[in-house]
Amino acid sequence: MSTAADPVATQAALRAFFSQLAAGGVAHVAVSPGSRSTPLTIAADRTAGLDLSIHLDERAGAFFALGLARATRRPVALVCTSGTAAANYLPAVVEAFHSGVPLVVLSADRPPELQGRGAAQTIDQQHLYGTHVRRYVEAAVAGTEPPEAAAALAVSVLGTAVGPAPGPVHVNWPLREPLEPPDADPAPLELLASPAPTTWPTPPSLPDTPRGVLVAGPMDLDAGGIAAVAELAARTGWPILADPASGLRRGPHVADTPVVACGEHLLPTPWADSHVPDVVVQLGAMPTSKAYRLWLERNRPATVITVDHLGRHPDAALAVTDRVDHEPGAWATSVEAPAHGTTDWTSAWTGAGEAAAGAVADFVATAPFDEPSVVEAIDALAGPLNLVVANSMPIRDLDAFLPASTRPLRVVANRGANGIDGQASTALGVAIGSPDPTVLLTGDLALLHDLSGLTAADRLGADLTVVVVDNDGGGIFTFLPIADSPTVDHHRLFHTPHGLDLAHVAPLCGASYTRVTDRASLDAALATTVGRAGLHLVHAPVDAATNVGLHRGAAAVVAAVLCPEAGR
Repeated sequence: MSTAADPVATQAALRAFFSQLAAGGVAHVAVSPGSRSTPLTIAADRTAGLDLSIHLDERAGAFFALGLARATRRPVALVCTSGTAAANYLPAVVEAFHSGVPLVVLSADRPPELQGRGAAQTIDQQHLYGTHVRRYVEAAVAGTEPPEAAAALAVSVLGTAVGPAPGPVHVNWPLREPLEPPDADPAPLELLASPAPTTWPTPPSLPDTPRGVLVAGPMDLDAGGIAAVAELAARTGWPILADPASGLRRGPHVADTPVVACGEHLLPTPWADSHVPDVVVQLGAMPTSKAYRLWLERNRPATVITVDHLGRHPDAALAVTDRVDHEPGAWATSVEAPAHGTTDWTSAWTGAGEAAAGAVADFVATAPFDEPSVVEAIDALAGPLNLVVANSMPIRDLDAFLPASTRPLRVVANRGANGIDGQASTALGVAIGSPDPTVLLTGDLALLHDLSGLTAADRLGADLTVVVVDNDGGGIFTFLPIADSPTVDHHRLFHTPHGLDLAHVAPLCGASYTRVTDRASLDAALATTVGRAGLHLVHAPVDAATNVGLHRGAAAVVAAVLCPEAGR
């Protein structure tokens, strides 16, 4: 039996596969070059309706695809060669799985006769991503089955990727040599029908009480979902405690919706402990705020309902009493809920939120220039705007200091697995996929972690302003109790100073560079870079210890405003 490929049959199958992906909503394929993946790359490139981007680093390419999928709300395909190339997709695949982002991962592989024989660039790629994909398929050797089978495979895996629990799918595709395609195109294939849209069952009704709270964690709600949750809050009178990455803290809906920000400072107060709701409904992922978890642990509301379509139902406080498998926006549209409107309960929470936000704003206005000032400057930008915010300290700064506002701001954060991987690449994907200006707010370690991704900005044609708060290491660890230990070298072991001058990053990546040391210089830098063509690096040196003091100071002024008697 010959083990040589039939290039005509191979291309016929792969062209059918990619044509079916395009018909099902895929518009972009992020390709990392390689030899074994040649048939996949050529088939994707020759398929009408697909755009290709080329990525030198598979990890960066996968995070770019994740950002693009989030910006466009469409699935994105990935193509790489065999061996460790596919392994480098893992961090982005993990994030996509936990965030519900649809990716179609296509890894080229050696055929069965070369497995286990020491063939170059050959590893065991079966179930490479373990439980972090919605589905794994070991495809037949390309070209050994008719094109109709490849088209059916595309329909099937895409249906999973964009299904009720969206996320990444992995197709491992063995390919035989010769890998070069024929010159002629294969005969076109009649496309198959795409899967029907997801329909959700009617969810259980909500308890009839005016004393409820909606807690909106990180999630990717579309405009309809945001409107549905906002309308539900207005109808019930239940305030929304909105994470900055929930889609609900910012936007026109805030004018008519009881939205509360600054929960990180409000929830630790005696005021919050004296206003415990009968019902908490937690939407999406776990909120960034640690104060929220501690508030649940202290007060144990009678009913805590999680609404999530990805199977997460986060319950770090062990307080959840009911779990509803439902997409949060669709749930808000269809759930039967009490119509109490604005009540004293509503006004108490929104009044406390406004008082807290005002106290924080006054505090930051007279504070030294540091991370809260950076958040305040970004908050002042005119929208619409995409703000991609890195994990570790930046997302916590945003949670603590970004107020609710009617000004449009779409916050994108990789809060599925909460890693610092791929932040710049995610931002590039968002920038390419959205017509609105994009800003990345990142720490120095997260930026250095994805320098290879940032170097792709010019080649990809992305317009992006990167604001890097640089405390020369992992500033978040300064908040840990161990930072004050007399027997531990905390600065060396946890803060991990890198000692690098980030000004050198700009010429490496072809970026403009501005160093800012106060609010006025930061405002000027943002005014001249946001929305302008090209890559721009705005470098804000800050101090980790100062930031710790500002967070604690903001919490103190909020407590003083909400509970003045406690300070007597």
